[in-house]
Amino acid sequence: MELLQLRYFYESAKSESFAKTAEKFMVPPSSVSASVKRLEKELGTELFSRSSNRIMLNDKGYLLAKALGDIFEKLDYTVAEIQENNTQNTEISILIKARRKWITDLIIEYKKTHPCVNFRISNDFYIREFSDFDIIIDEQSDTYGNLERFLLSVENICIKASKNHPLCGQKLRFEQLSEQPFIMTRKNSGIRKILENTAKSVGFLPNITIECNDSNCLLKYVKAGMGLTLGSYNALLDDGEKDIIPLDVIDFKEVQSVYVYHRKFTFKDIAAKNFCDFLSAKGTK
Repeated sequence: MELLQLRYFYESAKSESFAKTAEKFMVPPSSVSASVKRLEKELGTELFSRSSNRIMLNDKGYLLAKALGDIFEKLDYTVAEIQENNTQNTEISILIKARRKWITDLIIEYKKTHPCVNFRISNDFYIREFSDFDIIIDEQSDTYGNLERFLLSVENICIKASKNHPLCGQKLRFEQLSEQPFIMTRKNSGIRKILENTAKSVGFLPNITIECNDSNCLLKYVKAGMGLTLGSYNALLDDGEKDIIPLDVIDFKEVQSVYVYHRKFTFKDIAAKNFCDFLSAKGTK
């Protein structure tokens, strides 16, 4: 049972055509047909139902094709991974819409051990066409229904203020924030929905005085005492959140789920797949 023989069978199983397989491998259709017949003889069973002008995979052929699909996928990934060391322009396109500072740190860490991998990164919240991206990092969303995903992190959310804010050091209930100005990200973002839904549950609409999608600018407004915002406790460890502290709001117990969305990878996407594996290992569940 030879590898090329199995390749011929597998490609013919997918297309249900010896002619298309022959065209792909640039050999006569008779060579493909004869190779598959030798395989059937060796296995002691037919793998296709044949008629005068077409072939159809039978039940036993389906079992073999399914097994070979898994085997060839792993084999092709391994070959591509070996070849990656000789590739100088491997590129990963990423749209980062959540935990940008953390993901930036992870990309820096990854580049140290994978210097030949190049990144093309966007932080544009308003992009609506995602086909150009290998990976999207965002809050839980139905926007990416045709993409595969895995959970990257689940983080506790707090209400943040400047360290000099008059509410610091007090025990508060969320309803006491009804008159406070908020500085928030775009409409329909997951973090903003948390604010709006929590406020609605206690009977008020949040007073959003500044809407800002640049996280660095948003934090500057908060540090200047111009309003409150929401974010993860983990992000308070970032240098950019120095002088920002969480308020003690005793009835606010919300979490944020962040996912990695990606298209189904092929063996050509080994760099993107490896980076996803790296993110999965770094993620917190």
